[in-house]
Amino acid sequence: MFIEEKLSISQRHNYLSLIEEGIFFRAYNQSAYILNQYYHQDLKVISNVVKKLNNQQIVFCAFPKTQIKQRLPHSVKTEWGYELKGNFELSNFQDWFENILSLDSTYIKNISNKNVNHDVNFSKKQEKILQQQLSSTMNDSLVSPIFYNIQLTQQQLKFLHKWRRGNCLPIIMENFIESIKQQLPKN
Repeated sequence: MFIEEKLSISQRHNYLSLIEEGIFFRAYNQSAYILNQYYHQDLKVISNVVKKLNNQQIVFCAFPKTQIKQRLPHSVKTEWGYELKGNFELSNFQDWFENILSLDSTYIKNISNKNVNHDVNFSKKQEKILQQQLSSTMNDSLVSPIFYNIQLTQQQLKFLHKWRRGNCLPIIMENFIESIKQQLPKN
């Protein structure tokens, strides 16, 4: 499904629309607003610039497909995902949208496998920070190892098999990790 179709579905009057994308459901623009403001899902909202739509700015949020009935038990399955009909007031949407854009001062660029433009210094700094965090976490776990039996879905395994450093938006990695984290026992 093209982004134009996703945006069109997401802005239908009185509907919350969740588009199925891999192992996640994504809500764009108005649907992201409804999901966070009416259903208080407290999901991280990401902004993006869509180059093929004349650099139009959009926002979206996502959650793992396995959580659909927990998060929105009355949602209805469609050919493209799920929807929920309601009487949603959108008069504050534009203010919310502009606030999201202002909070996300570094817009995520539209990334394709053929044309990835990285700031080398930024990437190296990010990698060093991640390595330090991972090293710290690994050292903590070496002191007191904990074992969990977690079963990955076919989609999660496929994602891991195809994953390559630098070819994935941060929100996708965060959502993937969150989908696995849901299987961990609650403390």
